[in-house]
Amino acid sequence: MKSFMSFAKNPLLSPIKHFIHPDFHKFYEKMRPIDRPLFLIVHGVDKSRIGWHRFPVFLGLTYLGIRRNLHDKYNLLNVGNTPVGDRYDNLKEGASSEGTFFGRNMVPVDKKDKVSIGISTI
Repeated sequence: MKSFMSFAKNPLLSPIKHFIHPDFHKFYEKMRPIDRPLFLIVHGVDKSRIGWHRFPVFLGLTYLGIRRNLHDKYNLLNVGNTPVGDRYDNLKEGASSEGTFFGRNMVPVDKKDKVSIGISTI
């Protein structure tokens, strides 16, 4: 049995969904209610082909701030290190494990094998 909110939500969002590109519908439904109008502003500016660089400085910076905020929340993948390093490279064991300096596809280097540059006297 569907709730009242699902019945009320579909007619209210149908005009908005015609404005949004079909690829973004599933992301739009998952967004927080605060971020939805911000997404509509950014998407509207992008579709209108008015460049953000033509806005006054304050509006342009506000637009870029909103766009970066939405990108950070909804577009980035989780790339955190795991204790074993099993997310990135199946061929290199320990790549991107916790405690390694480089995250992606690099085998952890032992500090004993570091190259040291010595000062030699002539």
